[in-house]
Amino acid sequence: MTRSVQMSLAAALIILAPVASGALDVCGLEGETLRTTLEKGAAEIAKTYKITAKQLSLNEGGTPGKVNQACNWECSRDDVITPMVKAFGFLQYNCAKTTAPRRPTGKGTKSQMGLSITDDEYCDAADAIFRSGSSGVGDLMRVPPSLENASKSGKVQELIDAVEAIPGAVWLKFSSTSVKNDNDGAARILILVPDSEDPPRFEQWIQIAINDGSGKLGRNVDFLARQLVSDPNSAIDGGQVVAFRGYSRTSSGFVPEGGSSSSELSKCYSCHPSGLRPIVPATEGTKAEGGKPAIKPEGTMLVGADLAEQLEHVKTITKHLAVFGPTGYTASQNGPRFGPSSRSGREEFVKAGCAATLAEDRRQEIVNRMDCELCHDASDRGALTAGTSRITIFHKVVENMEAPMPPGVTDSDGLSASERKILFKCLKAEYAEILREWLTSDLLMAPGS
Repeated sequence: MTRSVQMSLAAALIILAPVASGALDVCGLEGETLRTTLEKGAAEIAKTYKITAKQLSLNEGGTPGKVNQACNWECSRDDVITPMVKAFGFLQYNCAKTTAPRRPTGKGTKSQMGLSITDDEYCDAADAIFRSGSSGVGDLMRVPPSLENASKSGKVQELIDAVEAIPGAVWLKFSSTSVKNDNDGAARILILVPDSEDPPRFEQWIQIAINDGSGKLGRNVDFLARQLVSDPNSAIDGGQVVAFRGYSRTSSGFVPEGGSSSSELSKCYSCHPSGLRPIVPATEGTKAEGGKPAIKPEGTMLVGADLAEQLEHVKTITKHLAVFGPTGYTASQNGPRFGPSSRSGREEFVKAGCAATLAEDRRQEIVNRMDCELCHDASDRGALTAGTSRITIFHKVVENMEAPMPPGVTDSDGLSASERKILFKCLKAEYAEILREWLTSDLLMAPGS
């Protein structure tokens, strides 16, 4: 049988292969049909990005309850054809609903963290990495029992006493300028627990909500483990791995979130492109996220008598870069960079659309502040992508006066409140265009190459 006949037969089998009801086998498409399908889907995805106000989900835009057509793309081949690789990775992370046999992600699913594996599989993979030895599987992914027991009463001081009993552990009580906990407010306590061995193999970061009204510990517990040294026995080797876990605090202990539980576990990585985010506590008396007065920042993480010096120290203490891990997540699934430094035609783009109503000098001020990559360059800070929470971006660019982004946006010669809203609008509109171009960038490459 000649190679051309073999290829023709394979193509016929692909086209005739059964797919899920309502799904479209895009890997069986060729030529103009493939191009038209991908371009139409990319345009729809870009449109959804522009109009969806919350965390990106391709099922939220347009008609209520409508599933984005691209979410129902299916590939009956073992390997996705080259022009569709980027789109499939992107859809895997951002489609909460699909008729195609591709794992749904998001609230109410078994992949609430947004990964292409289940939350339970993610936890198993993390346990294989964060272990104290060949038999101590997963013990470094567990909150120290003394801290869990101390938190049962809900009394913050009992927890602080337990932290200070652990050699080298430090704590910080503060109100966030960016994130509030469900039903509890913006106050929380952050704990850093180092490894007891020398050199240290890992570190644990534990954050527990503090209820604004009662002053007692709230429900939400965020846990992050960072691998400091490469482990030859680990499932992942050659980099500093960061893994997340979420719990609900109860009077009997911590209950894991995600996986088969009914509690929502958000896409941790969407707000943590660098693993650990720098912390900027709200100063006492100012408004924290959610609008209530911030508590006084205090704790053993703070150094020096001057509050400004203390805050500067806290900003840098969590600036650690790490590779994403463990399995089931690839940064490329989230699309191109948001607010790139090298973007041709930005002035014309802003003038023609999102900032058309502004005078020329004010439009230039908008353009000057659209370079997110100046800081988020994936070396000092993680790059922003479509997976980055736009709620956080909106808050930092438009609302936050304590720790606004980008630098200079609130200076005396910076942007007004209305101009900051236009800046966010321009960033979203530009990224939708970049995302559309990125999704279709491999169309000229031959399928299967």
